[in-house]
Amino acid sequence: MSSLHTLPRSGASYEEVTRQVDELVDGMTPEQSGKLSSTAFWGIGDALQIAKETHAKFFSWNALFTFQEGSAAKIENDVLDICIDLVGGDEQSRGNLTSGGTESNFCALHAMRNWAREHRPDINVPEIVAPYSIHSTVHKMAKVLDIKVVTVPQLADLSADVAGMQAVIGPNTIGIATSAPSWPYGCVDPIETLGHIAIENDLWLHVDACVGAYIAPFFRELGEEIPAFDLSVPGVRSISGDLHKYGYAPKPLSTIIWRSQAEQAYHYIPVTEWPCGLYLSQGFVGSRPLAPIAAVWALMHHLGHEGYVANAKKLLDIRNAIIDKVEAIDGLTTWPTHGPLLQIAGEDLDIQLVVGAMEQHGWRLLGVLDPPAIHLTIDVLSESSLEKFLADLETSVADIRAGKIDTEGLLTYGGVAAEETAPKWLLSAVEIMGVDH
Repeated sequence: MSSLHTLPRSGASYEEVTRQVDELVDGMTPEQSGKLSSTAFWGIGDALQIAKETHAKFFSWNALFTFQEGSAAKIENDVLDICIDLVGGDEQSRGNLTSGGTESNFCALHAMRNWAREHRPDINVPEIVAPYSIHSTVHKMAKVLDIKVVTVPQLADLSADVAGMQAVIGPNTIGIATSAPSWPYGCVDPIETLGHIAIENDLWLHVDACVGAYIAPFFRELGEEIPAFDLSVPGVRSISGDLHKYGYAPKPLSTIIWRSQAEQAYHYIPVTEWPCGLYLSQGFVGSRPLAPIAAVWALMHHLGHEGYVANAKKLLDIRNAIIDKVEAIDGLTTWPTHGPLLQIAGEDLDIQLVVGAMEQHGWRLLGVLDPPAIHLTIDVLSESSLEKFLADLETSVADIRAGKIDTEGLLTYGGVAAEETAPKWLLSAVEIMGVDH
């Protein structure tokens, strides 16, 4: 008998399907009290309802065809103008909407490669230089585009080694990729210095600011020291930023912003070799949802600048409360970061045991392997959820000290926790690659 789940012969009633859907939702980790991974935005009040209602009104619209709809074009244009302004652009800057950081980084590397083909036709195997901390999607997209990524180890304090990066620039180097902040370590790379290096060597500098683009400007207004990272930095030619993180857009929605139309020109892939005329899309994908774009348009106009600053203040308060509690727990420490990422490391504790203990309290946490740490992307949590997280963390460490916890938790970005509940595609991929999960 086949183990495949097949299409039911007869449809179930509205009530029965709704009951099953509710069961599936109940089986998910609660957003308000089970994660700190940039998925829960319950602290933004009625803005959440506005986002949901706007999303529903546009849920069936295909944003591939915004050229046919004046209202859709206005939504996209307004959102991109706001994003360009937030990342230090001006009237010469341009932007495109994408499905996420992966596609945004693809667009940047694709444009960089096309630019190099015109300006450096002698290069057969293009290379980009990046710190070890560069996001995995940069590596992934470089593999797709046949670009070699030359990574340089971090310094002892986990910051990017600028001198080391400069030293490995060679005859095949076409660009530099950097982060604001890096996902593993949470710090903004020294982008001003890298900008000078890029200009001196005629290289394309791309900033992966998928986490920081739409929160760092508001943190800076609140007095946080955020190093310069955006289009205000000479040498930066492209910058990616996720609206479905701290823009609070429903997934999937990201941006790739270009210094000018000159850079954007290398991004597009026009197709005319078929019967229907010019085919052109914003990014790599064709059909894409308009609903998240409309939802973030509504949020931006409801919250306004003051609302985003107020929300950033909530994030800072939550981050600082976690830091204070962690530093008061014997055996744990936090790493210094720029912005909303926070890493919790163990001084004399196995941090994977802490993850395992927190799982028993209902928290599903991501991590860093090198060196080991819990990775938090701070969410707008309710006061009760924050108190629960802090109490559970203290209890978890006490239980480890008492010998009550000996189960390690999952501490990877994309590992498989349990075969019986894992998606089949991931189990198949693990089997194909021969990875020990």
